[in-house]
Amino acid sequence: MPICDGCGAQVDEAHIRRRIERLELATRFRPIHIQVLLLDAAPMATPADDFYRAAGFVKRSVASQMFFDEIAKSVGRKPHDTTEEEPVWTEFQRRGLYLAYAVECPIESSEQLAAAVSKLAPRVLLRVNTSYKPKFVAPISQALQPLIALFQSNSWADRLILLDGAPFDDRSNSDPRHHAEFGAALGDRLTKALAHHS
Repeated sequence: MPICDGCGAQVDEAHIRRRIERLELATRFRPIHIQVLLLDAAPMATPADDFYRAAGFVKRSVASQMFFDEIAKSVGRKPHDTTEEEPVWTEFQRRGLYLAYAVECPIESSEQLAAAVSKLAPRVLLRVNTSYKPKFVAPISQALQPLIALFQSNSWADRLILLDGAPFDDRSNSDPRHHAEFGAALGDRLTKALAHHS
């Protein structure tokens, strides 16, 4: 069985096809020059919950919709102003923002995710430096905490967008007030970083 480049696991052909499909969906809205790479840990398990997949007939889960809405706030979209997803992706692209994953395939448990993030850390750094080439990286999952030191010691110390020295925490806190603060705080720091750099 082949080894998946996205997660490092031994997988079947269907797994490879699903990864390629996710990448193709995201690539439609990839900016030519990425200003800020929003780096999440891994995609959700359900295809309908992928950030760059239109909801269509199958609606996003509650957690996925909250995540989408909070990320949309970072580009100035107001709550409940995300029923049309394509304008959010288009605005993302226009501003040079792009969402990608450290581990490009869904992971079953937090323990497995932590192991995959650690195993793939050098590959993630290489991908950021050679493929994405953003001006800034904003980690948006606590699972990416182990990557911060690696990035800081490899010329990213001044180009990481963090919240109090840590990744923005996208989904690990179920308190709705936390989610309400997440998008606004992220948007504020993105704006400041880009303004300072211009």
